[in-house]
Amino acid sequence: MTMRSPTTAPRLAVERVTFERDRMALLVRVPEGVDACLGPRGAARLLAARPSLAFHTCLNAEDAPFAEVLTRTSLPHALEHLVIDLQAANPACAADATFVGTTEWLSRRDGLARVTVNFIDDLIALGALKDALALLEGTGE
Repeated sequence: MTMRSPTTAPRLAVERVTFERDRMALLVRVPEGVDACLGPRGAARLLAARPSLAFHTCLNAEDAPFAEVLTRTSLPHALEHLVIDLQAANPACAADATFVGTTEWLSRRDGLARVTVNFIDDLIALGALKDALALLEGTGE
């Protein structure tokens, strides 16, 4: 499931989607030659489209709020937060639902990461993934 423009390579490719009991697991790849970090302009575009991202809780190596690490976060980590944000905004999800996720690099050299996000409804999660990828495609520096 890769969103791509006819003239450019995707910034992030989803190689596999697996549904486990209560979470969606993604095997994602940042293609060779693509900057793995979101960058200041990409972060600004995402915040303009999804202002609620600035308020996400995030456990990270810097022990900083997501808004503070957004400019230098990886594309897979941005995908994790976008999928969470889009699910939480869906009216079909309970207002008190809590969404959590993780991102781990399997091989930075190969641009390969695993992203997991819990869900309430698998179809809503897939829709959130599709929309998140489209948002990321518009964040090129």
